[in-house]
Amino acid sequence: MIYDKWMSYIKDEVKLTSLVIPGAHNAGSYGMKVMAECQKDNLFTQFEYGMRQYCLRLNTNRKGEIVLAHGISKGDLFENALKDIKRMLESNDSEILLLDIREYYDQKFGPITLKYKADKDKVDALLEKYIEPEKYAYYDFGDISEVTVGDIRKAGKRYILINDNEDYKFSRDCKVLLPWEKDVNGAKAERFAGETLRFFDDYKTDGLYWFQTQQTPNLGTEIGITPPVKLDKDLRQYFPDIIKGIEENPFYLESANIIAGDFMTYDYMKSRLILKLNLLKDNVKPELREEYENGLTQ
Repeated sequence: MIYDKWMSYIKDEVKLTSLVIPGAHNAGSYGMKVMAECQKDNLFTQFEYGMRQYCLRLNTNRKGEIVLAHGISKGDLFENALKDIKRMLESNDSEILLLDIREYYDQKFGPITLKYKADKDKVDALLEKYIEPEKYAYYDFGDISEVTVGDIRKAGKRYILINDNEDYKFSRDCKVLLPWEKDVNGAKAERFAGETLRFFDDYKTDGLYWFQTQQTPNLGTEIGITPPVKLDKDLRQYFPDIIKGIEENPFYLESANIIAGDFMTYDYMKSRLILKLNLLKDNVKPELREEYENGLTQ
């Protein structure tokens, strides 16, 4: 299998916005309570399953420690997540990571607004201690739409630290599109799978396109408040249809970039189908196409 080194098969000239990258929705939610948990395994295991984009949201616990968060739920220490990322950097120097890191966004419930805080200086100190942004973060670029895989390789860098407000040293406010509609993302599995591809028609960008393949439990929707693990169980049978819809539509295939979901380490099915899109987009080195395709097995 090649899931831990799949980027080594990608051509230098492929733009980052054209590369098809498996992502982990709420990557840091492993071990949280059932309504908050969207992944079962830690970040390094996600890496071994092919993930290269990680959505990490932060808060602070009662001890003043920075922790991973999903809304009001608090999870593992951010420090432990960074230890996993350090292991990724040490395990294979061919892989490029997209680290989307920020405080969990404010949530409004009627007249009440919940705010989540993670001291920027503490976050910077942890980043420097474990993953050395000054050394490894790819930062000195203009438009993300012009960045190629080769640009990052030639610079000797290993990841892009994405943050809307550039809160952290060497972080960048990259152009990222994240389509989401309460009615569609809150639909039952079959309708969600049938309608979510419309986002490629309705939402366009020349930046990073973050296409999410999981439903979102919300009051007032078809699925209501349902645990993500139950939603994923029902939706998995339709996941191949979502990817097939991308394969069969030239515009959708051209737009395909970051494809994220829940429970990405349940098995290799999601990673395999996502990564095969790189073959259709001609992103794989010609001499390695057969090896790449054969390596995408369970």
